[in-house]
Amino acid sequence: MPGIRSTSHASSLFVRCMRFLLLVALPLALAGMPHAARAQSSAPITLSGTSLCADVSGESRAPGAPVITWSCWGGANQQWFPSATGTRYNLINQNSGLCMDVSGQSQSPGGPVIQWTCNGGANQAFSLTPQGAGYAIVAGHSGLCVTASSTTSQGNQLSQQVCNGSATQTWQVAGLPVQQAALPSKWTTPYQLPLVPLQAANLPNGNVLVWSADAPLDFTDSANPPARTYTAIFNPSNGTSSQVIVTNTAHDMFCPGISNLPDGRIFVTGGLSVRQTSIYSPTTNTWTAGNQMNIPRGYQGSVTLSNGNVFVMGGSWSGGLGGKSGETWTSGSGWRINSAILDDYIVTNDARGVFRSDNHAWMFAVGNGRVFHAGPSKAMHWFDTAGNGNVSPAGNRGSDGDAMNGNAVMYDVGKILAVGGAPSYDQSPATANATLIDISSGNATTRTIPPMSYRRAFNNSVVLPNGQVVVIGGQTFAEPFSDNNAVLTPELWDPATNTFSPLAQQAVPRTYHSVALLLNDGRVLSGGGGLCGSCSTNHTDIEILTPPYLLNSDGSAASRPTLSSVPSDAQLGTTIVVTASRSTRAFVLMRSSSVTHSLNNEQRRVPLTFSVGTAGEFQLNIPSDPGVVVPGYYMLFALNANGVPSVSRVLRVR
Repeated sequence: MPGIRSTSHASSLFVRCMRFLLLVALPLALAGMPHAARAQSSAPITLSGTSLCADVSGESRAPGAPVITWSCWGGANQQWFPSATGTRYNLINQNSGLCMDVSGQSQSPGGPVIQWTCNGGANQAFSLTPQGAGYAIVAGHSGLCVTASSTTSQGNQLSQQVCNGSATQTWQVAGLPVQQAALPSKWTTPYQLPLVPLQAANLPNGNVLVWSADAPLDFTDSANPPARTYTAIFNPSNGTSSQVIVTNTAHDMFCPGISNLPDGRIFVTGGLSVRQTSIYSPTTNTWTAGNQMNIPRGYQGSVTLSNGNVFVMGGSWSGGLGGKSGETWTSGSGWRINSAILDDYIVTNDARGVFRSDNHAWMFAVGNGRVFHAGPSKAMHWFDTAGNGNVSPAGNRGSDGDAMNGNAVMYDVGKILAVGGAPSYDQSPATANATLIDISSGNATTRTIPPMSYRRAFNNSVVLPNGQVVVIGGQTFAEPFSDNNAVLTPELWDPATNTFSPLAQQAVPRTYHSVALLLNDGRVLSGGGGLCGSCSTNHTDIEILTPPYLLNSDGSAASRPTLSSVPSDAQLGTTIVVTASRSTRAFVLMRSSSVTHSLNNEQRRVPLTFSVGTAGEFQLNIPSDPGVVVPGYYMLFALNANGVPSVSRVLRVR
């Protein structure tokens, strides 16, 4: 026939094309897919009781191509990866790497089903509800069901329709990811607060200071916000709270930097009142105005240094764009600009530029007033805050990219876990990435570990006394002031196995503007989200997680060691004597911390060496390096052989 070469040549050409698809095109397509999709085999989605499959028409790889029913024949355009997004799934076509999508985010019956670039939208997130001999596929944005026009004819485009349980809405969905059983864990019912707890800080007596903005449920986005802040003190032991409106510092403390000072006071910098600082004293339960910063800023990173000073960096969300160089505060002297530590060092490649790209720097205090900068930019650095400052590169964060709205936590001396985040602050797909960073040798080394089960941005991470890390909340697609694509299932990372395991689901989505902290009794507080006026995503409540280490396998309370006769103060490089249960096998210091916008640069875990005296007392060695034990208040926990912690006793390390 004209235009057709020999059969052998055509066969050879076919083989070469297939090799290209298998070795190049398919890996490239898979590289852009969420982790959960890559980890599972693709499989057909079949109309139950028929031989009709959900099929991308014409084997198209173009966004907008219709999804139709067609006789099942095993083609890649009929194979789908179910990728978990919280309690819902993205359905990703193997042939194109695109997501099943309700076109135009239609809310109406009849909205056509197409394939589209995966973007985290709720119109691409489907609930799979058991129904008959299969599942109803329910669109997350509309609550309508993916429907075939017939159980016998092919070639018709799928649409969303009112769910009715019929055969045209019942699908066999193969290849669902195996859901790992949750570890023993439980949540309290939510405790109500008088405000959205957007910021939170541990107090030495076990209570938690929380605050919102110039209003309890909203904020004033202007250059001259009301000079007040709604605050409250939450008591975790009984779930009660008391509100105070702070006006005397003339400071709207919305979206600030927060540090825990060595004497236990909470230092709040910038935010909507871009130069103001305020200091809360737990001893007197009062607020006072602090020194104004030289550089106006909001959304900055903030950290207490080994010498007791406070370092801030970035923060172009308020006070003008760019130029947010480092700045160091010294008690009694005020602020000094570190002119050599330029804002440029910490920026990400955010779609909205520097307005977002220098936000929420992940920073960890090390010795001699220095700081390790771990993210969210993929580039890491060492900052020396003496004088005008100095910057040394520390390489990239392994294979991770920019990870805005993810976070990092120091789970052991010099060892950091970084998780989640997104390439841009908002309207950006989150990742499930997890990276270990080791700075214990004075150099930064990184290792990529198996990812989380869920992609997360706006998540919070809390290190536990046994070294495990709880990752709470977030969204699979970063979208401020929305609970779409919320992840309700926390994960527990275990450093012994480098694996993430699910915990019991919480009742309330914790996405943008949520917080989480370790409590003095070893439980984990999680709360907030929203602060957007009359919106439906304001969450004026707190839940408390009982982690697995406090429970037996049957869910009953584990037997805990006890601590007594603990001194209220300790000096660096000295030994303290404590009395504890004979079952005690380890001691650990957990620094009191503070959190906002998923960022907590203050928390750290410090295991202690010890010996046992002749009378059975425990002699604990406090490290001498203030870069290891940054001066301030710590929860001291005793742990038994099973890693069960005591209720802590709080002491100040000077």
